[in-house]
Amino acid sequence: MTIDPFSAAASLDELLSRTQQALAAMRSRAGVHPDGEPGELLRAEGAAADGRVRAVAVQGGRLDSVAVDPDLAGEPLEVLCGHVVAAVNAALAELDARVSDSARADADALAARLGGLPDQAELFSRAMHEVAARIPRDRGAASRAGRPA
Repeated sequence: MTIDPFSAAASLDELLSRTQQALAAMRSRAGVHPDGEPGELLRAEGAAADGRVRAVAVQGGRLDSVAVDPDLAGEPLEVLCGHVVAAVNAALAELDARVSDSARADADALAARLGGLPDQAELFSRAMHEVAARIPRDRGAASRAGRPA
């Protein structure tokens, strides 16, 4: 079976390009976006005091918002602060889980793309061996063709 070395190289190059794109996408999602719009970032909400205190955290471990039910205004400040801390911690824990899930999904997608790499590398390697084997043969034929009979 003769393998076209240019086709094998193009297939390998395409696979490597797609892998680089997948890595770039993973890095952009995993990185902190300090100036990013909140809609572009992973978000998670946490609650405390039976949902009367809510906190929203965004990717990068930043707090996006905190909402406190006005009915809690009569609570002692120490109790109210405890509810805020609990809601923020719940939001951060949920965000951590979402970031992990997102990273796991990205890693699975990358693994699927890389799964074809050994086959492509083998194809490329065989093509290069065929080319290397033809060089002395072709060189010998060219030398004989150039000699006067």
